[in-house]
Amino acid sequence: MKTPVNRLKLIGALLCSLFITSSSNHYGAIGFWHALNTKGSVLENYRHFANYFSDNLFQLPDTSLAILARNKIPSAQYAYSIRLLNNNESDTAKQFWLAGINQLNVFERKELSAQLLTQLRWDDLKLLANINKLPKGDAFNHLQLYLSTPKNKIPSDFIEDLGFSFSNSIGAPKKQCMFNVIVMSDHRNGLYKLDKFINKYNQQPEPRKNIFCFSKPVYVAGELNCKSNSSNTAHCDWQSSKLKQKLPNNYDFLVMMPKHGTANVSNGKMLINSKASYSIFLHELMHFNGFEDEYALPISKQSWLCLQHGFVAPNLFISHGENAPVGWHKANSCQQGGIAYKPSKGWSIMQYQQVGLSAQYRALWLRHLDMTNGNFISDSSRLTLASKAILN
Repeated sequence: MKTPVNRLKLIGALLCSLFITSSSNHYGAIGFWHALNTKGSVLENYRHFANYFSDNLFQLPDTSLAILARNKIPSAQYAYSIRLLNNNESDTAKQFWLAGINQLNVFERKELSAQLLTQLRWDDLKLLANINKLPKGDAFNHLQLYLSTPKNKIPSDFIEDLGFSFSNSIGAPKKQCMFNVIVMSDHRNGLYKLDKFINKYNQQPEPRKNIFCFSKPVYVAGELNCKSNSSNTAHCDWQSSKLKQKLPNNYDFLVMMPKHGTANVSNGKMLINSKASYSIFLHELMHFNGFEDEYALPISKQSWLCLQHGFVAPNLFISHGENAPVGWHKANSCQQGGIAYKPSKGWSIMQYQQVGLSAQYRALWLRHLDMTNGNFISDSSRLTLASKAILN
């Protein structure tokens, strides 16, 4: 049982403690004010009142915070690096956060990684991951997408929150659309570029509404091997792909976006790299409906296509002495075999993608679809639209 004397001693000790704490905060505030408003040394004041300064570092001006950071005070190194990142001075920021990285707690490392993600500082995020300082969470998962980590190591709820999907959760095709298209990629930039393309297409559907509908971008890293480089045609190994049994067979076409390689369409599959422009994407969509290139075709293709007669595509007529359609003009497609003709006098989207889709070619596209319901057959009965079985 405590005596009245003991109670008084305890109360006295508590009061002294509160007075000391209050005094410490009071003097800390004075020292902090002094550093903010006079020419007094911020470093000297910090050393006297380190705890108070550490709790209020983000109130310091750049010059004062920089002094503390350059004097290797970990909390100041972190605070200053965040400020530099907010000012888009990422390279300078790295000098400070890296120097004090071992003193940062999980919350601070999460904030740092979030800032690095905002700046798309992938090499810095990889560095944090390599030294085991990148906390699990959004920045970590985004880095995994960037590195094309196999899909089985990516949380499904994370993918869904981004508006993407996996190959085993592709939604049903839309019945109101003439063609339904699965779009997929094996890396983060590809997913976001596909999403951007789809949004832009939906703002102005070509050649009109309900022709093409697209799935959510599908993440397929680890399921399809693509080894293209920037100077070669994009290529993926479909035959040994793990996707063959996973993709639904009630879609009409497929778009795969690897990191590299020039765009092409073959057998109902489009390959287009994640640096391509939207106009190239639209050009390749027209290939789905049988349109041909109006620039010089590959010699291997000329060897059979340019030997044909008449309309071999909605926009290409091959003549071997026959009269070209009225108002059509010579194209560069064939340097052997017959002479190629195209509808436009100048460049079109099928010759130079950057010119965009003209009213003339939109009308030609619509007329072709209305006449054939998407199945274009040339004078030689060659089916130029790819089979709907996208993985045959």
